[in-house]
Amino acid sequence: MANHEARARRSLGEWKIRSVPVLLGSVLLTTALMLLTGCGPPYLADTYATSTQKPASLDTNSLARVPVVVLGFVASGTLQGLAPTMSHALSGALAEVNPPISEISTHETMNRLTDKGLVAEYADMRAGFARNGMLNRQQLRRIGSGLGSQYVLLPGLAQLEEEILDKYEAAGIKLVRNRVTTLRLWLQLWDAQTGHIVWESSGEGTTSTVFLSPKQTVALEQIAKKLLVRMIQDGLLDSKTGNTFISDQ
Repeated sequence: MANHEARARRSLGEWKIRSVPVLLGSVLLTTALMLLTGCGPPYLADTYATSTQKPASLDTNSLARVPVVVLGFVASGTLQGLAPTMSHALSGALAEVNPPISEISTHETMNRLTDKGLVAEYADMRAGFARNGMLNRQQLRRIGSGLGSQYVLLPGLAQLEEEILDKYEAAGIKLVRNRVTTLRLWLQLWDAQTGHIVWESSGEGTTSTVFLSPKQTVALEQIAKKLLVRMIQDGLLDSKTGNTFISDQ
């Protein structure tokens, strides 16, 4: 019996040793094919969005004619460093939806506020929002008038989570891993003249990315843009998009 068990353990060990090159070869072949075709590891993402009902007075076609003021992303201290990336993603999403929404981008908004002498007004308004979740009506009106726009878009980054999951492992060697990224965003469209929120949306995107190197990063801007397109297209422009997409990093 002891000899039989020893032979079984040796056979299992030999099988593992033989399996590693096979699995490794498969991984290397997949990687080579991706490199030859000029694309990164594929990822699968699912997005979900929910929005409030728009008022009948909101003419979404006007959003393509008169630029919307886009404010900086609201985010907690640990996520604040991602605000520029999220702003770029939002600009891409506004240009991609159908019909496209004209914008005064975040960096251009900051420049114009500086030129108009409204930086302190803007800072006070943002500080007030951090305290009570509202934009001061008078400050919002002055900023909207100063930048020549009726509508102001306030975006927020609620949460970003990442988890590493092992996909294939043989003989203690981790060959392929998945990085699962969950992103939660929100948007509020404010009427600068009335100080009312005319539309808001929240969305969540979960992305599973195959990565072969610890140094490989996730294209967070691209993931955020896909989610923002879903939120704006479905909720604001009433044109449904697909739930799930497969793309290249």
